[in-house]
Amino acid sequence: MSVITNPELQRGKDESFDDYFIRLHTNKHDYKIDKFIIRDLLNEESGENYSESKWRKDFAQYRRWADFHVNKNLDQEIADKYDEIKIEAAKAEVRRRDQNREFAKKIRNSARFDRIREDMTEAIMDLEKKRPLTFSPPPPSTSDKHGLALFSDWHFGMDIDNRINTFNEHVFNERVQKLTQDVIKYGKSNGISTLHVANLGDLIGGLIHVSTRVQANTDSIAQTQYVTETLAEVLAKFASEFEQVKFYSVAGNHGRLSPSKNDVGIKENFEYLINWYLKARLSHIPNITLEQEQDGYIPTKIKNQEVVFVHGHYDRVDQCVTRLPQLLGYIPSYIFGGHVHHNYEKEYGSTTVVVNGALVGADDYAMQGRFGTKPSQKFMVFDDEGIEATYIIRFKDGK
Repeated sequence: MSVITNPELQRGKDESFDDYFIRLHTNKHDYKIDKFIIRDLLNEESGENYSESKWRKDFAQYRRWADFHVNKNLDQEIADKYDEIKIEAAKAEVRRRDQNREFAKKIRNSARFDRIREDMTEAIMDLEKKRPLTFSPPPPSTSDKHGLALFSDWHFGMDIDNRINTFNEHVFNERVQKLTQDVIKYGKSNGISTLHVANLGDLIGGLIHVSTRVQANTDSIAQTQYVTETLAEVLAKFASEFEQVKFYSVAGNHGRLSPSKNDVGIKENFEYLINWYLKARLSHIPNITLEQEQDGYIPTKIKNQEVVFVHGHYDRVDQCVTRLPQLLGYIPSYIFGGHVHHNYEKEYGSTTVVVNGALVGADDYAMQGRFGTKPSQKFMVFDDEGIEATYIIRFKDGK
């Protein structure tokens, strides 16, 4: 049904033309019609061929004289009530315009995100032709221990050169290479059969802070492509060494599409592309499984231990041990996070909170706050009782 033939827009049987004229103009937003549709309706009903301007100006005159007569002829109480109604109507119109503006902004961000995925699809297909990932089935393990490698706060794309730390693409590649070698070394020496790899977020520098944008040497799309391809190569190596590789991915705050967290939804984040990219890139390797977060956390089991992976920007350490169990319906043994760039562990009753270090090391923010953070990541060995051993994998600061 067209707008013109909508029964709601037709003149009522006992409705005068003037009442019909006023009703259309007064309710045009509720009817979702514009001045041109009003013109066509009124011309059809009156038999005239006036422009939209004529009808619009007539209504403006009506509004002017209606206000005059109301204020002239009504007592003060009624006039005040009439003014109150006018103010509320004007406020409603402002709210409607604000809602439409915010809705349009979300549509633009969503369309941009879809375009990014299309561009990355082309990049994956091109890479598969030029540089296929190699895989050879690993030998069977004689142990049933599990390993957990924590990857977080890589902040690839940042270019840092301060008194205690140098970080750039070359240093990033060196640190990831050492991280990969050490995980394999510690995993093999402990007889790991299943390797869990948890990306705890902020693998890219992104664009959310001024200092981050100043230090970034490439844009967020290129950062995401590079760091995810690096992950694909690392996971392929792990899959050739361990019987099962289970990868978990939690998005950080640096990957969101806009500097303002109010402009985008939770999932409008470059890091939500990581699992999607890896799924396509690693589809030929049978012993890798991938799990993406929902709503900022991933609950899972390592051996018989209930664990939760978070980034940390939604979860203050002193609060997550009480709030997450409310969502989960049970008390986890371990909560693993990153975000704060400091390596530590702390017990809270039945739950141990484990915080990973940062691969990036000290950036401008750390230097300005006089934080002495050193680049590191973690690898842990699980037996039936929980964490049996923790290895802090440290990196040279580049100096």
